[in-house]
Formats: sequence, C-alpha cells, structure tokens
Amino acid sequence: MIQRRVCGYSLAAFRMVFGLVGALSMARLLAYGWVDSLYTRPQRHFTYPGLRFVNDFGPVGTKALVALVGCAALGVALGWHSRAALLVFVAGFSWIEFIDATTYLNHYWFLTVVGVVLVLAPVDAELALRRRAQPVTLGWIWLLRILVGSVYTYAGLAKLNADWLGSALPLRLWLPARSSLPLVGPLLAVPTVAYVLSWAGAIYDCSIVALLCVRRTRLAGWCLVVAFHVATWVLFPIGVFPWLMIGAATIFFEPDWPRRLAARLPVTAARHLPGAPAARQPEMLAVRTPWVLAALWTVVLLLLPWRAGIVAGDARWTGEHYRFSWNVLRVEKAGDVLFRVLDLESGRWDLDTGAALYTPMQLKVMATEPELIRQAAHAVRSERIANGADVEVFVDAFVSLNGRPAARLIDPAVDLSREPYRIWGQPWILPVPRQLAP
Repeated sequence: MIQRRVCGYSLAAFRMVFGLVGALSMARLLAYGWVDSLYTRPQRHFTYPGLRFVNDFGPVGTKALVALVGCAALGVALGWHSRAALLVFVAGFSWIEFIDATTYLNHYWFLTVVGVVLVLAPVDAELALRRRAQPVTLGWIWLLRILVGSVYTYAGLAKLNADWLGSALPLRLWLPARSSLPLVGPLLAVPTVAYVLSWAGAIYDCSIVALLCVRRTRLAGWCLVVAFHVATWVLFPIGVFPWLMIGAATIFFEPDWPRRLAARLPVTAARHLPGAPAARQPEMLAVRTPWVLAALWTVVLLLLPWRAGIVAGDARWTGEHYRFSWNVLRVEKAGDVLFRVLDLESGRWDLDTGAALYTPMQLKVMATEPELIRQAAHAVRSERIANGADVEVFVDAFVSLNGRPAARLIDPAVDLSREPYRIWGQPWILPVPRQLAP
C-alpha cells in the first residue's frame, strides 16, 4: 500500500499550511518584540541537555535569523526551491527553539519534527513555483497522518488521569478567568462545565484520529477539529497551534482533495491549478531511501512520549521527559524558590540575588521545574567561583500542582550546584505530594 502512487496535491497543501504557519510564527516573534524579551534580553539561558552551545546572536543577529527563517517558510509555502527552503527553515527554527528551554511550545516542536519529514518528502511535485517531476506515494501521506494523529492520541492518553477526569483539573482553575467572554463567559464559571469540557476534551483527543481515518466520518471529524481548535483558541493563549492543526488535519482527506474541492467551486478553478494531477497507477513504486529515513524518524518520535514512564515518579511533578511528549493543557503549576549559598571559606550563609539576571517568564517556569532549578544553582556557583569564592548552593523550592497546597520539591539538604544531569531519575527530587485534588 505504501508504494502506491497517488496525487500529490494534498501533500502540497500540507506544505503550504506548514510554510504559512512557520512564516506567521516568525512574524509574531518580530512584531510583538518577543525576540528581545524571550531570546536576547535574558542574561542567562536555560539549556537542553547536550545543547549548551546553542545561544542567541545578539539583538541584531537573532532578529536577522528570525527574518531568514520566516523568508524560508514563505519559500516553503510557495514551493520555491522547497528542499533548500525547508533545510534553512528546520535548521534555523530548531536553533531558535533550543535557545532557551523556558520557551518550549508544543507547536514549535511539531513544526520541527514535521519539517524533517518534509525535507525528505516530494513536497514540490505539485502546486509549486518550481515543480520537480517526481512521484508521490501513499507512504508519504501516511507518515504525515501518523505524525498528526500522534499529537491527538498522546494528548488524549495524557488526560486519562484522576486530576483531569475526576477533578476537572486544571480546567476548573482556568475557565473562571475567562468568564468575561461574551455569551459563554458566565457558563465558564460553573464548575460542572469544567467537568463536561474535561471529559469532552479527553474523548475528542482519543477518538478524533479514528474519525479522520474512516471515509464516512472524515468530513464530520474534520469539522470537529475546526470547532475544537477554534474553541481552544478563544479560551486559551496558545498562539498559532489551532490553525496549524486545522490545516494539518486535511492530510487525512483523499490525496486529490484540493482538485476535487476546486472542481466544486462556481468558477472552474481546477484548471488554474499548476500542473496536472498525478494519475493513479496500479503499479507499485520502489520504496526509496528518503522514505525509509523519514519512517525511522517517525518511529523515534512515536517512542519519545513513552520515556517518561520509565522514570519513577510523576512527570508532571518532576518535569523529567515531560517535554516533547504532547502533554497539552495538562498541568497548572506555581512555585517559589530561594537559593541559599554557603561560603565554604568563611562559613557565611546568604541568599543569592541573581534573579535579576532572568526575565519574569524565565523565573516563573524555572521555579516549577527541577532541572531548570539545578541549572540555576550551577550558575550561582559558577558566578561565585568567578568572584573568588567557592560555595555550596542549597534550594528551598515549593510548588503547587493543579491547585494543591504548595509542597517542597527539592531536598533542601542537597548541594544542588554539584549535582550532575542524569538521564534517568534525579535522587534530589522529592516525591510528589499525595494530597487530594482540591
């Protein structure tokens, strides 16, 4: 089946959505001043393991990089030197994404992982300014369907827990803040509505892929996708993610759906589509190396969300391997952290005042994530050593998970500035509190 040749229009439409959303994301970074506030203004960055070398290029250089990535995204959308544009986009966008761990967004990660597949795929076989005559096989369509479907499936599985289904958390904490919305606002302050929406969200995420895969329910399923993402866009500040998923979900339609849609329009728009549709041919084409590489990449991405289950403890609390796992709208955390510094020579204790080196957003995220607190403790020690004093750094960190009373997150007796990064399990993270949800 994966070797069967199909029309390339749906793949081209997916490419166009991908490029337009990528360009819009870069335009928002520039227009709202986020390049400065998120990337160049902070004096310290929180890094990903193995990516400490990734840093900003200063105000001018970083803005130039964002502009370059945005132009590459437009090239992808237009199908102009698509492969080169995709390579520039994926490399530049990934660099921007990895500058600081506190800026992580699910849709940024989705653009990154899908971009790798599109680099290998024949995305410019149709609807491109510079078309390349190349066959499109059903295997490429299914790889993208699997990637889009994995977002919903893993998001649904993540919601199958007592907080989400039994206590309507964190929606019960968030929805009342939107009670000023017209028409539906007063309903959002009613606790029962939070329970209804929690269950509806879990059912939607767990079932939408099946609806999109079946021909009879596909259109209804896509209409549900539109309704769901428009609703989340209204209720929550999640940027371009809803529009990305609405467009990406069209990959579940038949590969020639753009031409079929154009043929139904009052004006005969189909004949204005560049190029002719790829004819369905009975012969099977050979599986090529690019598809095999893309398939292996997809398998890796499907395995990533399971890594949190290997580590002891609740990933919502420990933060270990919580990212890159499609945990969407799952947790509300608030924290407070103090760094107590012991000068080993004088025996004097003091509190570190380096919070001014971070932005408010960095501090908010760092205060709830043990790994980022560990990085901050190492930064405190490095700064003191640079000033001629060797120190030990201990942490008082308290976190509230989904509205529970704040509990101690990190063992206060551990010198966190000497703790290394461990791939599996951090012994200095205290167990998740057992308080019942409020």
